[in-house]
Amino acid sequence: MVVNTQANAPKQKRKKLRQRLLQAAACVVLPFSFCLATGCQSFQAKDLWNTENWTYENITRPNVKLPEPPRETVYRAGHWENEGSLQPGTLAGDCASAKVLFDRGDYADAEKVYHWLAARARKEKNSDIYEECLFYEAESQFAQRRYPSARETYEKLVKEFPSSRFRSEAVQRQFAIAEYWLNDTRAEMRARENKTGWSWSLPTLVHLEKEKPTFDQEGHAQKVCEAIYVEDPAGPLAPQALYRAGGISFFRERYDESDTYYSMLVDQYPKSPRAAPALELAIQSKISQVRGPDYDSKKLVEARQLVDAALRSYPELEEKRETLERTLVAINEQQAEKDFNVAEFYRRTHHPGAAYFYYEIVRRRYAGSSWAAKATERMKELRAKVEQEPATMPIDKPE
Repeated sequence: MVVNTQANAPKQKRKKLRQRLLQAAACVVLPFSFCLATGCQSFQAKDLWNTENWTYENITRPNVKLPEPPRETVYRAGHWENEGSLQPGTLAGDCASAKVLFDRGDYADAEKVYHWLAARARKEKNSDIYEECLFYEAESQFAQRRYPSARETYEKLVKEFPSSRFRSEAVQRQFAIAEYWLNDTRAEMRARENKTGWSWSLPTLVHLEKEKPTFDQEGHAQKVCEAIYVEDPAGPLAPQALYRAGGISFFRERYDESDTYYSMLVDQYPKSPRAAPALELAIQSKISQVRGPDYDSKKLVEARQLVDAALRSYPELEEKRETLERTLVAINEQQAEKDFNVAEFYRRTHHPGAAYFYYEIVRRRYAGSSWAAKATERMKELRAKVEQEPATMPIDKPE
């Protein structure tokens, strides 16, 4: 028995990645963790207002002069009526004053005030104002182009309020941030495609701009794409996020990861405009994981199934039929070689009956190919030995 240990490692890695994404998408409302200075403590949904777990509890009032809260109006008897201003110093009044700062473009001051008010609202167990403060704190950071901080705050908002009224806006902002962080990767892709500057340029490892993470900008962008899928799997940006994440892995030749992203997109969003190109790239990702006939051919079987699906269910790929058919021939060739090598194994180990049996499989399954012709020749050579050997079937077949 030939054990393919090298093929099992990426298989396990790919399985863990898929499980992580699916579990996170299904369990977005389950308990999550906050890391504190004393270590990581489990943070349950029931502990939402436990100030012992809250890192903002000691935040003091920022040195910002708050404007007067705007007057409230209500619609009665067919017209609007003034209800008077909210009381300054109250949580609702200060939140309304922070909104005035935000609306007039004082984003730095608005961020500080919303950051402080979020701690107050959480301590006072006012979930509506706490949710609003988190969103506008993130919006203030986004307006200042402080994208790493904004991304963290948007993520916190969606984690703490999975059904937030600001959910759609938060997901869209995170996608915009990921797109911005991927601009450098796109430039590198274009340089490699055009073969201009690739030999002399290296990716920037450290960024000092406020708009970008200090380290691993591309990795952060890919994590944002994963988070978008997890936070809003039924949303319109989920397929695009999976497509972007798969594109990064494919470009970096991490084909086990790109296979997972693209296959999930095709499985879960078959009607998405991204499904057809994702299917093509999933096929290439699966084929690229098979390093030769001596490796596990499961990915070739999956690739063949995807090619059949592409030819049968995606009319938009009709213009690429010839390419897909050539891919099918190449897959068929690799599988034929693998089956032929199984027969060769039994021939070399002096099991002519088993070898004859597998040569016959190759001859029938891949009729008309060069491997079928080779199998026929081998069968002629073994015929005399097979007639002298008792009729047996192979017990262990190499994989």
